[in-house]
Amino acid sequence: MKVFIRQIVLWASDPANGMRQVDLVPDKISVITGDSKTGKSSLTWIIDYCLGSGKCAIPVGLIRNAVEWFGLRLQLPHTEMVIARRNPGGQQATNEFYWNEGAKVELPDRPEKNARVEDFVNRMNQLGFLPSLDFSNDSNPSGYTGRASFRDMAAFNFLPQHIVANPYALFFKTDTTEHREKLRTIFPLVTGEIDADTLSLQRELRDLITEHDGIRKEADELRNARRVWSAEVRSYYMQAREYGLLPDAPDPAEHWSPERYSQYLSQVPERLEKTPLPQIEEGATEAAVAEIQSLHRQEDDICSSMGRNRRKLARIGQLTASLSEYQVALDAGRDRVESVGWFERHLAQAQECPLCHSAQMSAGDELERVKEIAQQYRQVLESLESAPPQLDSQEAELRTELRDLERRLADLRRRRSELEDRSDRLAAQRQQVRQIYLFVGRVQQALRNFEEGGDLSAHEARLSDLSERIEALRARLNERQRRDRERQITAKLVRRIQDYGRILDLEHHESVAEMNRRELTLRFLRDGRQDYLWEIGSGANWMGYHVATLLSLHEHFLTVPRSPVPSFLLIDQPSQVYFPEGVPDDSSTDVEGVRRVFRALEEFRAATCGGVQIIVTEHAGRNTWEGCPDVVPVANWRNREALIPAGWIQSSGA
Repeated sequence: MKVFIRQIVLWASDPANGMRQVDLVPDKISVITGDSKTGKSSLTWIIDYCLGSGKCAIPVGLIRNAVEWFGLRLQLPHTEMVIARRNPGGQQATNEFYWNEGAKVELPDRPEKNARVEDFVNRMNQLGFLPSLDFSNDSNPSGYTGRASFRDMAAFNFLPQHIVANPYALFFKTDTTEHREKLRTIFPLVTGEIDADTLSLQRELRDLITEHDGIRKEADELRNARRVWSAEVRSYYMQAREYGLLPDAPDPAEHWSPERYSQYLSQVPERLEKTPLPQIEEGATEAAVAEIQSLHRQEDDICSSMGRNRRKLARIGQLTASLSEYQVALDAGRDRVESVGWFERHLAQAQECPLCHSAQMSAGDELERVKEIAQQYRQVLESLESAPPQLDSQEAELRTELRDLERRLADLRRRRSELEDRSDRLAAQRQQVRQIYLFVGRVQQALRNFEEGGDLSAHEARLSDLSERIEALRARLNERQRRDRERQITAKLVRRIQDYGRILDLEHHESVAEMNRRELTLRFLRDGRQDYLWEIGSGANWMGYHVATLLSLHEHFLTVPRSPVPSFLLIDQPSQVYFPEGVPDDSSTDVEGVRRVFRALEEFRAATCGGVQIIVTEHAGRNTWEGCPDVVPVANWRNREALIPAGWIQSSGA
């Protein structure tokens, strides 16, 4: 895509300071040289920001404080375009955008927002003929497989200071995973191996394969359903006869097909309407259940009464045993006091003490007490003699009542058993009716599935048609030819990288074997061993291979019809690998290394007939490009000259 940058324009934060313009020469090698901290490296980020970068990477501090709008004047094949983007301030970026396009466009005194960044990017997508199709194999593409954008092409337009000699990142922004993965995805498109038509055919192929897989899955499900139906249809047939729904159907034969069974089973729903089913009196089951519950309650009451009677009988038995034991004890006591009569007959009231011969009255008193005890024994024994008959009577009554309760309980349980049997029969009848209806429902559904799946031939015909279209598309896409184109392009790039490596006097340039797209780096093959760029030492080699690779790619892009890559390349301070500090003099041994860079750029300009704009920001001075007629120094920011004029610094307070 032919896009040249004619001017870099800055509008001051203070409107009184107007604008700052840096003019470039598209058909020459534009060099901006100067001291450190004059804003040379910032040009990469200013251009990238104006071209729609998602994040503003312009250094904070002086430049952001002094500038309100950053802009570019672009030269397109048939028109000019002036674009500007507002300083984001404290934000990462802003969507405020100025855009004016025409045959001849003037710079505004002060840009005012009239578009969005997305509008500009969409316009550049159109100019680059970028397809609107994504690279995804599904309906929800991720960021890596989304459609290619004009913004993705920035990887080929800039070699900033941190990339130009970086052994681990060959392209701008590929030091982040997102941009690296996206670049891997779009590489075949930007190199011309595939184009919009190819993407369209690939999308059509993916859609056809998806449709083919879906129909094949449906066909497999139909075949499985037919196999299941074939396995179950005999069982359905026999069950229908068992229920009496096919009374006149013959016994099945081994050779019967599923269709033969289906002919008979299709009569089942109609036969169900004509076949009388067992009638069940309304509410019969509920009444039986209610009576069973009542009998359960009566059983519980009787069981409780029986329990009480058993406990009473147990207590009577315990009491009878206790009375017997008590009577034995009383009999023994009574026997001990029976001699009281003898004492009463033989002992006088007063007795003489054998020792002192005095009269004693205590014996008579003791005798009276013994007589009272004997009387008490006789009374208790008389009362005990009447207790056993009473207990025997109560025990007999309880046993009679208990037998009566047992008879009643047995009757209740017989009644409950009969009711439960009757309830079970009703439930079985009801369940049978339910099973019949469920069975008929299953048969109807199975018949519908069989009929719907019966037209398997339609699926097979559609699959055959899709297979033919898929094969035709694969033939048109011809993956073998695409791989051949990839190999041819890779070989072409390798040859040109080797050529530029020879001009730049790079080590191992004759060993460059491949620009590895998976790793996005160069692969070298020497002495039977593979090495990658990061394994080739020296900053001069790393810088040189970055320049050689980008120049070779831009040469190739010019041969790609409708190439989406903008035709400019900005290289930031390639001399840093030779003398990172100070300005070299003519006697420096590294000056020749920088001169070789400019000679390579002149070789590139001659090879491309000026079709690609080259911009170099450089710390080194004029002595590094002397003798290169195509090099034009467009700015020299030394002796207090810089990107930001001194007057702006004073007004902005930076």
